[in-house]
Amino acid sequence: MNGEAPKPAAFRGSGPFLRTAPPLWLPLRHFALASAALLVFAGGVAWRGGDLVGFDFNARFALGLVHVLTLGWVAQTILGAWCQMLPTHGETPLAFPRIATAGWWLFALGAAAYVGALWGGIERYWVPVSAAAAGLALELFALAATHARARKRDETWLHFAAALGWLAALATAGVLLAYDRERGLLFGDPEGALIAHVHMALIGFVATAIYGAGRRLIPWVALSQVRGRWAGRASFALTQLGLAGLALDALFFGRRLMPLWALLIAAGFVLYALQLGPLFGGGASFEPSLALTLLSFAGGVLWAALGLGLAFGRFADAAPARAAYVWAALVGCVTPMILAQVHKIAPFLVWLHVYSPRDWTPPVKVPKIDDLTSRGLAWAEFFALAVAAPLGTAGLWLERGGLVRAAGFCLSAAAAGYAWNLGLALRHVVRPDGRWTLPTVHAGE
Repeated sequence: MNGEAPKPAAFRGSGPFLRTAPPLWLPLRHFALASAALLVFAGGVAWRGGDLVGFDFNARFALGLVHVLTLGWVAQTILGAWCQMLPTHGETPLAFPRIATAGWWLFALGAAAYVGALWGGIERYWVPVSAAAAGLALELFALAATHARARKRDETWLHFAAALGWLAALATAGVLLAYDRERGLLFGDPEGALIAHVHMALIGFVATAIYGAGRRLIPWVALSQVRGRWAGRASFALTQLGLAGLALDALFFGRRLMPLWALLIAAGFVLYALQLGPLFGGGASFEPSLALTLLSFAGGVLWAALGLGLAFGRFADAAPARAAYVWAALVGCVTPMILAQVHKIAPFLVWLHVYSPRDWTPPVKVPKIDDLTSRGLAWAEFFALAVAAPLGTAGLWLERGGLVRAAGFCLSAAAAGYAWNLGLALRHVVRPDGRWTLPTVHAGE
């Protein structure tokens, strides 16, 4: 009426979302420790990759290095992501954050002491394993309590619930294996118990958690869930049934039906991969997270092929094949998928807490989430990892220490790129970038 230009509409900030989000430092300390563990693992492979050739349960250096990767890189990343995703996806605050924090410290220190005991030749390494398991139990208690209170219970919720259960089971089995190694009282078939433990970790905990998160973080899988859920549900059911059968068979029944369980698990993974169908219809922007996701599925094909070959007796069930199998799983499939998803989660968390904490009114300058990290570094991680995964698999299979060390150098480059990118995001927590202004609080707030 008076000729004045209308005031721009206010935009809703992230305040309501932050009410269910955990303290920022809780997931970020998991990610920081995980990044350090990946650097240690990659550096160890580059330095002494020949010691991984012919790996078996008694190779102390190799066993410790594998647990740096599994307990440090993989478990810490997934637990950190869960600290964020379980509350926000379930629309409920994180339960008992102090207990989760105490658990993180105990788990981290116990895992480090366990690796140190292996490398130092200490026989009673089940003691630090028990400490790590106790810390993990505390974190699991807080996370499971949060998950139980969730208001939203969908396919992602179901995947996370199963992964939490498998994590508790494999932690228990790990402690018992460490205690029983020198005694042989609990497990009549130690090899079978180890096979069960490894697959509860790789498939029950890691793959189930990652693929559950992928239902939200991989756009094409999410789209497939909207169009029809049969593939996702069948994938989950086949994978869980196959894993349960494999674990029980390996622990108690002499591994008599391993080909059947391997087929069920492989069929579950194929059905999950088929949900990427919309991607190949075109229209997707090819960026580092997508490239890493596709690299993960390529590594998964190699992992599944090796697993089926071992289960059906096409390959000799010996140390070289087992080592190649574990490398294809952890470095070829799991690591690129973790990188693809954490490259979204970590910058988003920083952006959410630093640059969008309140309601704001234009004009205001805020960064895009992609502005917090380097796209070029992310591509460097992809290319380095694309070389490290097949090179390490081939080196371990052929028992060529030089190839394994070369894979370690490539993996070190990928780990360094990721650590740098994570640091680029975390620096905004300490000192927000002056090119952007923080949102303005409305009057009266």
